[in-house]
Amino acid sequence: METSPAQKESYQRFSVLHRILHIMIIFNFTLLAVTGFLLHFGGTGWARVLVSAMGGAGGAGWLHRFCAVFLYIGIVIHVAWLFYYKIVLKRKISGPDSVLPAKKDLQDLAQNFRYFFNKGTPPLFDRYSYLQKVDYWAVMLGMQSMGITGLMKWFPEFFTGIFPGHFINIAAHFHFHEAVLAVMYIGLVHMSDTHLVPDVFPMEKTIFTGKIEKERFVQDHPEEWKRHQTMENGN
Repeated sequence: METSPAQKESYQRFSVLHRILHIMIIFNFTLLAVTGFLLHFGGTGWARVLVSAMGGAGGAGWLHRFCAVFLYIGIVIHVAWLFYYKIVLKRKISGPDSVLPAKKDLQDLAQNFRYFFNKGTPPLFDRYSYLQKVDYWAVMLGMQSMGITGLMKWFPEFFTGIFPGHFINIAAHFHFHEAVLAVMYIGLVHMSDTHLVPDVFPMEKTIFTGKIEKERFVQDHPEEWKRHQTMENGN
């Protein structure tokens, strides 16, 4: 009888909290994009059919705002965890394990350009590559402006008591076009860099399982692997 292959060695990369938050963002971001574009193009025939299936413009609008609230709850939880990580656990939020931009990211970017043109070797990434950090900050910062403009559209009476009325129109303009940019970025950059890579196609499962196989750990995050081995050896 043929024996089953040994289970590949793997290492913990993401905690349960971060995996749950990522799923929350995927689910709510997708519904926000769908309902938002349906409401924006509600005058077209195809959009009217789908909006009607959601209970009309009122139902689609309610679902859009509901998902927006839960998406932002996920962001608030993540920020609260960062404070807990820093204040309670007394851990550093900067350094090689951090998503904060660092000098090495610029060096890796330059090295990657040289590699593209066959002028050197590929960069050795640490826990997060510069593009993964861009993914993180694109969501973190983008959701702030999307949230502010969304609130202005949601409560126009309140905000027109503070700002001139045409600010609501400006907010609507920015809200829609930033939504277009967000969907384009996720669909083109994040998907191609994360999920459509030949080694993991059709999906990068690490963010869902929380684990990364040793081979990928060594290949994709060699600098982190070196530090991991150093700590294991007690050097």
